[in-house]
Amino acid sequence: MQDNTRGSGIFTYDGRNRTVLPGSLWADVDNQFFASYDAAAVDAHYYAGVVYDYYKNVHGRLSYDGSNAAIRSTVHYGRGYNNAFWNGSQMVYGDGDGQTFLPFSGGIDVVGHELTHAVTDYTAGLVYQNESGAINEAMSDIFGTLVEFYANRNPDWEIGEDIYTPGIAGDALRSMSDPAKYGDPDHYSKRYTGTQDNGGVHTNSGIINKAAYLLSQGGVHYGVSVTGIGRDKMGKIFYRALVYYLTPTSNFSQLRAACVQAAADLYGSTSQEVNSVKQAFNAVGVY
Repeated sequence: MQDNTRGSGIFTYDGRNRTVLPGSLWADVDNQFFASYDAAAVDAHYYAGVVYDYYKNVHGRLSYDGSNAAIRSTVHYGRGYNNAFWNGSQMVYGDGDGQTFLPFSGGIDVVGHELTHAVTDYTAGLVYQNESGAINEAMSDIFGTLVEFYANRNPDWEIGEDIYTPGIAGDALRSMSDPAKYGDPDHYSKRYTGTQDNGGVHTNSGIINKAAYLLSQGGVHYGVSVTGIGRDKMGKIFYRALVYYLTPTSNFSQLRAACVQAAADLYGSTSQEVNSVKQAFNAVGVY
């Protein structure tokens, strides 16, 4: 499949259950994409376009590199492969095993999450380990969620709910509103300090996810009251922090400073937005 209306194009390939990338450019002789085998490609293709539109229309960013790079995706990677990833040059989606996961391109927040890793690669370049890696993961969860709200496709603050455990209703991989629901920390005092998962990048991201959720929606967390400023402003603040202030080795405290500065740039140093950023990070114990 090929979409030449966005940047340098959006291209979707068939991995044919092998692990050779990119595979073959998707072609359906009659252009009628109905078969179940086609669904993963249709989703990957359509959602990549939505992510392109989100970054362009909301942040003025042209594709993941800011220069209209082509977006390439391969579906049907491997057999029953339970993952999706950005490999440094393209998107790759497994079909899942049908029990723990469905085809990964079926979740718009998953597509937004993975393509945001590409945005991060071309901006802050956050090292995928320890706190910088957890920020990298959180940025992908934050913008994957904001893409889902942008598309207005049953949006929520959960990650991967559309492709995770089809036999169990109401669960997800992670939650931004309540990270502890799936065993992730929602405060710096509860952070994981071991070495698994590159120092807990998918775990400690919960701390930043919760701060982003509180900044947007408001609430009281560990006795700290946060005044919400809405999704749009939250997204603009985190985007500006990612693009202009974070560096490859930024830690949580430096992310806080970056978000405070970004909010001051956008809304003024004495604004409610700046105060809300400080409250949100206070609430999760990041100073």
